[in-house]
Amino acid sequence: MPSRRAVLAAAAVAAESALGTQGGCAPRSSVAAPARFVPSTAGRPWILVVPHPDDETLGAGVLVAEHFAAGRDVHILLLTRGTSSVARLQINGSRASRWWGVTHNPAAEGYAPLTPETFGQARYGELTTAVHALGGGQVHEAGLIDGEVTVGQAKAAIVALVTSIGRDAGVYAPSWLVDDNPDHRAAGQALRELAAEHPAVYGDVSWYILPPYWSDRRLKQVSPYWDTPSNGQIKNRVRNACRAYAAWHPPHSYAIGYHSVDDMFAVIEPNPRSMLHK
Repeated sequence: MPSRRAVLAAAAVAAESALGTQGGCAPRSSVAAPARFVPSTAGRPWILVVPHPDDETLGAGVLVAEHFAAGRDVHILLLTRGTSSVARLQINGSRASRWWGVTHNPAAEGYAPLTPETFGQARYGELTTAVHALGGGQVHEAGLIDGEVTVGQAKAAIVALVTSIGRDAGVYAPSWLVDDNPDHRAAGQALRELAAEHPAVYGDVSWYILPPYWSDRRLKQVSPYWDTPSNGQIKNRVRNACRAYAAWHPPHSYAIGYHSVDDMFAVIEPNPRSMLHK
């Protein structure tokens, strides 16, 4: 029986076909697909809310690169460092990694087992490397606890950053509708509530959708659309950001992203694109 990850990856590919992203075909799904997002050239600040390292590349890498290329002031709001990821157990050798193919032995491989703190530092390093590959941007940390992010905490973090950089900032977050990760849903719901409560401040908002949910039935409630690279430079930036999560060079980097969700990277790296909804 295929693994859950394999099923999710297959669903993502099926969703791409259903929405007509290959070969310029018209969408065949009942879900509407508006025209591709075109970033503003006005230079306004833009905030991407990221619950965990790698969400920015897997869910919105094209957006980050396009906004940077358009001259906007890009800010990444990292809510947690993702320290509860099962990848730490894989790297420490207490659980096998399907992607790595063999069980790690830290002593034999020449590195110390990762503590939650050093694991978080390594994940943060992967994110900053990926953001630089996408073109650049300032990373802000909320310092929240992985797996315990609340809507209230996410709202407070968003408000604090918007207040510090200006009221005209655009803000994007993970989908509140289809994403089953509790931290992702909290972040998406936080932005949804802020947009409803303060429309004059949060007038430019959208939600990005991670690959496992590209064919989710719940998307029929909204109108998802694709953001595809406008040129080869954008495509290569996203691919290079993916590779930042595959770098194995202990004690400097541990390929945490690929140990954790290699199936998602396998969808994005060969064909970079992002799906969003309003």
